[in-house]
Amino acid sequence: MAKIDSHLHVWALDDERYPMPPGRVPNVPGDVDRLLSSMDEAEVDGALIVQPIFHGFDHGYIDEAIKAHPDRFKGMALINPQRIDAVDQLDSLVSDQGYRGVRFNPAMWVYGVIEHLNLSPAERTEHFKTCAECQVQHLNDDAGKAIYEKAGDLGVPVGFMVSPSYFDQIEDLLTELPGTPAIIDHFGGCKVAGGAPGSNPDFDALLALARHPQLRIKVSGFVGPSDQVMPHEDTWPMVNALIGSFGADRLMWGTDFPWIQSHGGYVEGTRIIDQIPDITDGDREMILGGTAKSLFGDWS
Repeated sequence: MAKIDSHLHVWALDDERYPMPPGRVPNVPGDVDRLLSSMDEAEVDGALIVQPIFHGFDHGYIDEAIKAHPDRFKGMALINPQRIDAVDQLDSLVSDQGYRGVRFNPAMWVYGVIEHLNLSPAERTEHFKTCAECQVQHLNDDAGKAIYEKAGDLGVPVGFMVSPSYFDQIEDLLTELPGTPAIIDHFGGCKVAGGAPGSNPDFDALLALARHPQLRIKVSGFVGPSDQVMPHEDTWPMVNALIGSFGADRLMWGTDFPWIQSHGGYVEGTRIIDQIPDITDGDREMILGGTAKSLFGDWS
């Protein structure tokens, strides 16, 4: 079965063609050629590129990558929920440009964050403490629900990049709009340090969301939950617990390239799932590609 990296990003360090906001330039290279070389070395067949915050809502670089390599890449879009035409924007990205999902990033729901992307994260945090116009909103507000429902109408999933504090908002969307496929990225932001499965309140809350059959989980970005270096053995009980609650057919693996280049390397990251004991061959195939293909279609 094809091996599909269900979660990564690309970005261009090219200020003329793809400018980035000041103070928001990443500290690792993430160009498409570097990614393709890494994928070839690791024998990864295809990937879902998630629009990075560094390029904001300009999808030009991903568009270029997908057009040049349609057999290797599909895209997940990022849209501005503060735009009055956000639903129409999603429709265009999916119907006209072929994107296969949309990401919900809570940062986009902070009124004023778009206008302050030139500030560093630390500077924005301080600014929001004193600016009455920059207010935190909710993923399940009217705008969020409209976008979420439209994604379901279009037959594409919503991917959530969240911490456990947002699980209640996600549950509201899952319950009210069950026709929309959904994904929670990066173990839901849960940490090994919070305790073992069964005694980790955040992770146990994630497991409880398995009652919603339209929800999938990405076992991606292993460095986030882990307190260890590659291959992050301390996260393996979490992976096995997710298989037990969700089933392998609702789990997807992802490297979180380019960041993984600084945390053990892309090739080593593609081998984590293969090293976890007690996973059946069939479950391993689903996690490494089968689930992604069932949700996003074939890479060919």
